[in-house]
Amino acid sequence: MPAGRVFVGVDAATKHDAAAVVAVSRAGERLELVAHRIWKPSPTEPLDLEATVEAYLRELHARMPVARILADPYQLHRSITTLRAAGLPIEEYPQTTANCTDMGQAVFEALKGRQIRLYADAELRTQALSTVAVESSRGWRVAKEKSSRKIDAVVALAMALTAAVSLRGLPAPALAIYGGPGGSIPEASRLSPDELERELRAELVSLGIDPDAEDLEDAS
Repeated sequence: MPAGRVFVGVDAATKHDAAAVVAVSRAGERLELVAHRIWKPSPTEPLDLEATVEAYLRELHARMPVARILADPYQLHRSITTLRAAGLPIEEYPQTTANCTDMGQAVFEALKGRQIRLYADAELRTQALSTVAVESSRGWRVAKEKSSRKIDAVVALAMALTAAVSLRGLPAPALAIYGGPGGSIPEASRLSPDELERELRAELVSLGIDPDAEDLEDAS
């Protein structure tokens, strides 16, 4: 059983790209990756949301103290309505420019502050190394290095982290993820794309994973 409450992010596609659910726990000032699932649909074998994403969210809710689930309603409007009626704490979280910027900043600060504990997973590693930071007028957001790459699990992780640090009634998010007092995010703490890559590589090395493994070259 995870320590603390659990926060979940959901990024779904039924025919193209991939779908992912990522859960993190928050206990005081610590965040920890506690579960994830990735599905890879195709135009000929579309994803059955009820049998996959919805079933997995119900499973997580049954065995973990899930406090909040954020899901993009683009592909999941029916699922969100169904799960909410079943008592799951799920909310619509559209991937607007503002939301995507908040998500990107949450990931970058969690990595930079070394305030999240991750477990080793080859597919998560591949997706992390396929992720780049794109600057906008509002800040940084996560994006694919190449259009063929999959980063849905990273997006779902970003949504889970956003849920964890923005829920009312919890201690100031800065203490949990940014490592600074008062909840402010210093402008100097924003990561450039090169800094993001260095942070991701350092995190992989700390897990005993070679970020230059040859199997990454053909990942898609």
